[in-house]
Amino acid sequence: MTIFDRTMHLLQRNLDLRSARQRVISSNLANEETPGYRASELTFMDQLQSAHKGRLPVVLAVTQSSHIGPRGPQGVQAVTGKLNEVPAGDLPLDANSVNLELEMAKLSDNAMQYNAAASITAIRFRQLLSAIRDAR
Repeated sequence: MTIFDRTMHLLQRNLDLRSARQRVISSNLANEETPGYRASELTFMDQLQSAHKGRLPVVLAVTQSSHIGPRGPQGVQAVTGKLNEVPAGDLPLDANSVNLELEMAKLSDNAMQYNAAASITAIRFRQLLSAIRDAR
């Protein structure tokens, strides 16, 4: 038995990946004026949703009831982000593909999603603390 369930592990992984996505977006914004720079994007929501629904990249079959089965956050650590180059339509003369307005919108959305996951995590920790205090 563990204190942290699969939801807590998914929240932790979500926070880690959102932090990495924030760095990628910040890098794009920092290189807005760099000639020839190609904007990148970190995508991970498909994998995170699959892990949430229990569809893991590896499916384990138990052949004997006495065998030790999987424990803990099954497949959650396998959720990774994929770094892709953002497709650019018409490139300006300096061949930079960063769209300032689009990157700022991504930055704002990612920050909002990060804050929501952090708030949910804080609530879960408060619930655990309350359970520990009530058990005394």
